[in-house]
Amino acid sequence: MARLPRIVIPNQPLHIMHRGNNKQNIFESEEDMTRIKEDIAHALSKSDCHLHAYVIMSNHLHLLITPADKVQLSRFMQTMANRYVRFFNATRKRTGTIWEGRFKSCLIDSENYLFTLYRYIEMNPVKAHMVKDIADYPWSSYRHNALGEKDSLITEHELYQNLAESSALRVENYQKLFNTVNCSDLEQQITEATMRGEVYGTREFHHEISQLISRVTKLAAHGGDRKSESYKDQTG
Repeated sequence: MARLPRIVIPNQPLHIMHRGNNKQNIFESEEDMTRIKEDIAHALSKSDCHLHAYVIMSNHLHLLITPADKVQLSRFMQTMANRYVRFFNATRKRTGTIWEGRFKSCLIDSENYLFTLYRYIEMNPVKAHMVKDIADYPWSSYRHNALGEKDSLITEHELYQNLAESSALRVENYQKLFNTVNCSDLEQQITEATMRGEVYGTREFHHEISQLISRVTKLAAHGGDRKSESYKDQTG
């Protein structure tokens, strides 16, 4: 069954999740974490993409990124992933892939849900019980976005900069986003949209993108009727 093309709109943010094959740990040490950050930096320098938020976990990573177009996104992901595979295999004296196939992504309605994605990404270490205080986890963008510690990987999104005129007020306002009640329903929606390659946004945003790309932006509820042609057209 043919796979639908990835939904990428020029200069519109995407949430990306890429994990180890069979969910194996691929970031096992501080050296690994440092190396993948270097590979992200190199890939950003070789592509027209801007990173706004990230977290590196033991067996996967999350990125909130705005690509200039689909070609630039592909260039970024291939550069980052391939460089890290070479490093990982060389340090373990092994061969073969370490990534679980095609990376997952969803297009984000930035006007309404951008900060929901920031929170979703940077809260991962707390949700995984790796740390109690999000500020204690060094392998994410939280320290830049919420504490004002410069992270060269980050290009601040316009909506982030609009949180306040000064950096001090921006980080203060950003921190308040993490004081809101945790919404597991929203998090589940983000996860599902990412795994299924959908759009995450309002009904109006779905309609806008659907009209733009002439295809559905969300699969049928409960996966749809798996025998129907419409379902077959939506999956891949």
